[in-house]
Amino acid sequence: MTTNTQDSMTVVPRILFVHAHPDDETITTGGTIAALVAQGAQVTVLSATRGEGGEVIPTDLKGLEGDRAGFARVREAEIAEAMAALGVREHMFLGGTAHRFEDSGMEWGPDSHAVAASSMPANALCATELPTVARYIAAVIDEVRPHVVITYAANGGYGHPDHVRVHDATVAAVDTAAWTTGRLLFVDVPTEVAREMFDANQAGFSETGFAAAETIPTKPPVSEIVVAQDISSVLAAKRAALSAHRTQVAVAGGFFALSNGIGQKIVDHEYYSIGAGAPISSETLAAGAAPHVLTDLDIDACESQSPAAPSAATLRRSRREPKKPGFFAYAHAVLLALLIGFLGAMQHMNVSVFDLGGATVILPWGVGLSLLLVVCGLWHLKTMYLSSAPMLVAAVVIVIGSYVLGQPQWLPGSDIIVTGTFRSAAWLIGPMFIAAIFAFVKVRRPEAAR
Repeated sequence: MTTNTQDSMTVVPRILFVHAHPDDETITTGGTIAALVAQGAQVTVLSATRGEGGEVIPTDLKGLEGDRAGFARVREAEIAEAMAALGVREHMFLGGTAHRFEDSGMEWGPDSHAVAASSMPANALCATELPTVARYIAAVIDEVRPHVVITYAANGGYGHPDHVRVHDATVAAVDTAAWTTGRLLFVDVPTEVAREMFDANQAGFSETGFAAAETIPTKPPVSEIVVAQDISSVLAAKRAALSAHRTQVAVAGGFFALSNGIGQKIVDHEYYSIGAGAPISSETLAAGAAPHVLTDLDIDACESQSPAAPSAATLRRSRREPKKPGFFAYAHAVLLALLIGFLGAMQHMNVSVFDLGGATVILPWGVGLSLLLVVCGLWHLKTMYLSSAPMLVAAVVIVIGSYVLGQPQWLPGSDIIVTGTFRSAAWLIGPMFIAAIFAFVKVRRPEAAR
């Protein structure tokens, strides 16, 4: 059954919100969270870090900056208060007791967007390999079994590197989790709404004491906005949750500001694009953006994991399926192989001879360097085209070219460049051996497909 409202469902919908730091859940999705809870949905909020690297707004709490452990405890208390304001009973930190991810930090760039910090701790979210982060998120998905997963768009909202990492990891987690999520949504803000949010001429702004934005910090939307969740009935809950994050957010009337002091309006809608899974019907979108994150989502089919139910993982995999290598890929492989084959053949015989205690030691560094060049070239082809075919073509070209250079009757001056020595034998056999190993290595694009 297809549904537009929670009231017609036979299954209580479960929604998982994945965020990077305490306060993100309220700033970007707090109204949606409160609205869903009020409608009886089961809402889980997952915070990847405790926000240890954030700046502190209140002057009397400035001493927390740099005290990562103490700051983490304060922000844990803040998000607990915010969750109570929004009505959320299920909040967790990514990794649980097994692993602790820390805030990577950020800096404000010249365009008023966030950029990566100049340094970060070893266990920072952005210092952790993406598959590791995704694995922990996938474990939460399998535990919660959400019908909808909501996280940031690929731009991270305003560019925060932790937001971008959570987006990428969540996309990968939806792909790999055993539970099939019915819909993956990304927080996205329409350009006209962003202009309204930061409009310093609107009523009430001058009384806040906040600074006016010289440029709009929010980045343009990545994808088509298809959901405009009305949160006007729960704005009081969102304001209360924002106020709970007092180290990070200052609230004045219908406006709030982060550590940069730039004021923005608390708007009465929150907006989303679909990353994967069940689409919004064209009939619904004909009247504008859908009014609810669950619009046109068959909760019952998703709950039963019916083959007929839309599969976010399946849809993402089909969109991420790489194209078969074309002419350019093989031309690239041949040209690269000719270059590697020539350089390797010319240098593979080089050695250094040492006298160690009367014993002569020969170091065949030439063949080692030549084979390293092959490793780099073949791996480049494998990862660039996500296919073994161009890589194998390159290996064959390298071997054939080297064989030709070992036939003096085919070369001007009857030269022989590839000889019958052990080093030349290693050079002739090595590329195919390396290609054979790489052919069994599975690779995939590290970035999340849109």
